[in-house]
Amino acid sequence: MVRRLLIVTLVLAACGPRKDPAAPEPSPPVGTTTTETKVVEEGGKKKTITITKTTVPAPAPPARPADPWPSDPLVKHNVDRINEYRKKHGVAPLLYDAKISAFALEGSKQLAADHKPHAHFNAKIKSALGDPEAMKGKSGFGSRAAENQGDWDGIPELAAGKENGKQQIDVTMKLMYDEGPGGGHHDNMLNPKLLRVGVGLHYVGPKLYLTNDFSD
Repeated sequence: MVRRLLIVTLVLAACGPRKDPAAPEPSPPVGTTTTETKVVEEGGKKKTITITKTTVPAPAPPARPADPWPSDPLVKHNVDRINEYRKKHGVAPLLYDAKISAFALEGSKQLAADHKPHAHFNAKIKSALGDPEAMKGKSGFGSRAAENQGDWDGIPELAAGKENGKQQIDVTMKLMYDEGPGGGHHDNMLNPKLLRVGVGLHYVGPKLYLTNDFSD
């Protein structure tokens, strides 16, 4: 039985942009209406016209597609389980992210070595708070970062052969979901603002060290 589940959630604040004197003035806020009066000549006569402009929101950029699945089928199994829970609540499925998965795998390996919850996440992510560009460059995260981990002593063997990994993931995901609203793991899994997921699965013998990292 999985004894402990670990959770960290952070929202990264963006630093304000530096002003470039040569840059054009920014557009007015969305919803702003401006009126401009011009005098034009038409047919030898002058007349005054009024132009009214309303600033509308720019269209959102298209979502970056999911990355190709890796060779380990358990990674897809992990993502599929989370998305089954999200579907029950009408939440869009998470997209698999290879770069965040590489980060999550490092976290699982460190957890297996030192058994310190979120030590890798805290060292890498907290150092980038307030600098989303640095975050993206290093780890593939956007403006939000959240992490769920399984037992810091490893999820014990639950079945023989190939079924062991599936059952370890199924039991862990269910325990996280069963926390219910307000439970950190549950809320990370179902958070509609989190759109991408990285999966780090690291085995030491039959024990599984599991890390799921989320971003927008």
